[in-house]
Amino acid sequence: MSPMKEILLETDEEDQQELRVTFSPELYLQRRIWILDTLRRENITQILDAGCGEGELLSPLVQAAPWLDSPPSDRLPPQAPDSPVISPTFNSNEDIPNLHPNLVHGLDISPDDLKFAIGRTRAPEPELDSKYTINLTRFEPLDVKLWEGSLEVINKEFVGIECIVSSEVIEHLSPSVYPFFVPILLGVYHPKFLLVTTPSYTFNVRFTAPDAPSSVRSGFPDPTQRTDRVFRHSDHKFEWTVEEFEAWVGETAKEWGYEPKWTSIGRPKEIDPYGRDEELAGASFVVEFRKLEAESGGRIALTDAEREKKGREVLANLNNADPNTRPAAHKLAAHHHHPAHPASKHPIPLPEIASIMKEKMEAARESMMHINELWFDKDVSVACGGWIEFLVRAVEESPDLLLKKGENGTLRQRELWTVEIVGGTGEPRNLWLNTDVEGKSVPMGDYVPDDWTPGVGPLSLDDSTDFGESTGAEGDISLNNSEAEDTSGLWTTPPTFVAGSSGGWGPRHRKGGKGWGEGDWGSGAGRKDFEYTESSEEEGRNKKPPPAGASAGPKKLRHVASSTAGWDGDEDESSDTTS
Repeated sequence: MSPMKEILLETDEEDQQELRVTFSPELYLQRRIWILDTLRRENITQILDAGCGEGELLSPLVQAAPWLDSPPSDRLPPQAPDSPVISPTFNSNEDIPNLHPNLVHGLDISPDDLKFAIGRTRAPEPELDSKYTINLTRFEPLDVKLWEGSLEVINKEFVGIECIVSSEVIEHLSPSVYPFFVPILLGVYHPKFLLVTTPSYTFNVRFTAPDAPSSVRSGFPDPTQRTDRVFRHSDHKFEWTVEEFEAWVGETAKEWGYEPKWTSIGRPKEIDPYGRDEELAGASFVVEFRKLEAESGGRIALTDAEREKKGREVLANLNNADPNTRPAAHKLAAHHHHPAHPASKHPIPLPEIASIMKEKMEAARESMMHINELWFDKDVSVACGGWIEFLVRAVEESPDLLLKKGENGTLRQRELWTVEIVGGTGEPRNLWLNTDVEGKSVPMGDYVPDDWTPGVGPLSLDDSTDFGESTGAEGDISLNNSEAEDTSGLWTTPPTFVAGSSGGWGPRHRKGGKGWGEGDWGSGAGRKDFEYTESSEEEGRNKKPPPAGASAGPKKLRHVASSTAGWDGDEDESSDTTS
């Protein structure tokens, strides 16, 4: 479901209105973060997304990792006796490890949803050379298979898969399908991990005051008519309370030989005026089932063969109840193969890697560069065969380069490591046309006429090159509305450059920016943005006044999140009236 809509309230009486409840980040993103963090922590490589929908989770799973996992000890050349190595291998310093999946399955019953998933998971088009974008080089092969079919049908390709994810699915299962969920997923398929998320019915009372009349609650009555509960989505067949969910988790884990670990996520940004926050906890339950491989806690774990046999026996009894209603076998809707680069795991000698890096820095007129900047030059990463440890070792053993990992004996965060040319001085880069001054060719950026007045004349910055003004609502830096498709005039006026700490020249980097692999969305990564500077005097001149007739401020709006407000976080708006 989509995020909550903002609607104008006609009364301020809290007991007659649903309470303001918002989440940051959005609840569906918090669930995705929890799933991806678990996959990273356990270094999962084979995943089935059961109920993948349009592929929101599949999309980050198929992104190429920026580099390979650490190489085997016999692949990295021995250190030189005088090598100034001051830290462990590169990957061991990662706060958020990368995902390295090699097989991803997606299963959904909706062919329309699968069309979107197919588009999101296909291999990208050949890379286009561009100095403004970074295309990750894939160093690991990946197979993606998308299946159309029902959950209660056994797919032999899922048997023994490492991890199954089922996010916001179980509450949508009809009473005829629900009994198949656990016997198939934990029995027949018996993965090492099963990750499940589902809404918390206990949390729903957070949307209204304790004494609010029932008419205040908007939502969807239990479609099965087994209860008088009001759910968050029209297709929910049930929503569990804390006690019901805890009982289901415990019974399921015990019966199939798994160790459960559950909690709730999604705490509102607003403090509950009635002091119920701790009692109601989060809006979504999340549980990690980990397969027990041996006796644990007084319980004897089942073998995989025993789990599968037991699961098939349960299914046989269920199918015998009405053999005419058995759904069709799964249909393979798409199979995408993402090949690895031919140079993967075939690095060239260390001195040659160092030589390439030095040439890149000299060509860019840089005597110092961050390690991520060098790595995301395709020539450098390919020369290393996808192992960033080779880049680190090549710099450490090069007489021409210096790797600075810390300062005053303190190891800095990895994205702050820098590579410097020994003895480099560097010169300003001539990024724009020269101008003729007294018969000499002088870079335009180095020439300012004595009679020039800032903000006046042909040398002033006009509105179309106001680099320091626009910041989007989400904090994205917009360079001259560069989000528009036509960016041909983006660099018509040069940015201001500042001297590097080691004497070189180059664009100053945005402070506090995160490096690649530091985000919450899987193994993807982002490069450093450039920071453009201008004087406060120029900034004042170039500041645009608000358009005539502009409103002084927004109307008073309130976010309404009821038991129907889409806060199971599905991005399907078709049946969600207030999200």
